[in-house]
Amino acid sequence: MKQPHGQNFLVEKNIALKILTAAGITSTDKVIEIGPGKGILTGLIAPVAGQLKAIEIDKNLFENLKLRFATFENTSIILADFLRYSFSEEEGPLKIVSNLPYNVSTAIIEKFLPENNWTTAVIMVQKEVGERLTAAPGTKDYGSFTIICRHYAQIKKLFSVGPGCFFPKPRVDSVVLKLTNLCSGRLESLFIQFIKSAFSQRRKTALNSISSALNLSKPEVLKAFEASRVDTSLRPENLDIGQFDRIYKTLPFPPVE
Repeated sequence: MKQPHGQNFLVEKNIALKILTAAGITSTDKVIEIGPGKGILTGLIAPVAGQLKAIEIDKNLFENLKLRFATFENTSIILADFLRYSFSEEEGPLKIVSNLPYNVSTAIIEKFLPENNWTTAVIMVQKEVGERLTAAPGTKDYGSFTIICRHYAQIKKLFSVGPGCFFPKPRVDSVVLKLTNLCSGRLESLFIQFIKSAFSQRRKTALNSISSALNLSKPEVLKAFEASRVDTSLRPENLDIGQFDRIYKTLPFPPVE
């Protein structure tokens, strides 16, 4: 049966236990759980965390969770859409745990990553999203999303999860990731534009993509590449984060939005 918010509920307790272990939650930790669903993770986190806020968008699930965890003084069940939730105002340090809904996983990741009030996040995402987040330069999954996310966090794949661990069963595999906050500060919108421009025409060299997408003259971009000691024949997927950063800093002027 299709769920109203595209949820695939985790039903395999052993996987939930592995997620809990990976999060390393103790009695001093403040935890945010995004999309607790039917509470398989909530039921493991609540007894061990110092404080738990579980944010659920579905009203029926919220009511069930609120009743189930009414006796846990350290646990708050909150009816809200995390994408509209004032996460930045939460007092940290926080740990994040979530089986993210597939259809909004990238939006949720992009929301919490730039904030400095969280320390670690253990999240389950669709395999394809995990591959983009952990991709190495030179691979097909490496792109602007990879680079932007890696600015904010160290990302490590922990283990894979098959469709049989969920109800209803998804048609895709999942992966559990651990993100560690690098507290690198918010990226300038110009830098994000620069990164996206580099990948806007993947069949071209990074030099040509950046030049055409940002309306910069080829000699100007060429000079930035040479000053950054970056091979001008490379395609964007072959450049690492450090190379992109050096090119951006040596451009003759910032890209104009």
